[in-house]
Amino acid sequence: MEIYRNCPVDILYYEKEASQSDTYIVRISDTSIEVAFDDDDGPVCYKGKNDGSGHFLLEAPEREGRASLHKFPKGKFLEGHWMESGYRGMWRITLKD
Repeated sequence: MEIYRNCPVDILYYEKEASQSDTYIVRISDTSIEVAFDDDDGPVCYKGKNDGSGHFLLEAPEREGRASLHKFPKGKFLEGHWMESGYRGMWRITLKD
């Protein structure tokens, strides 16, 4: 399993202004992914499966959150969309060790 700590994130909200968030922790294996972070409401962990092509579908049930992320082979970015608690947008995570 690859573990990346202190991953900066760019977040686009469709309903409000874009932001840069605190850093995330990303854990990726051949079959799964976890994206963990803290926000004003506490800790969050999105978990999902790898479909084998570098595309991940994730959920955070405690936040009614769903998301997708994609990583190109040997890429250092994860990019995708998210929906959580009535908000939606896109996110880009830079993978840093």
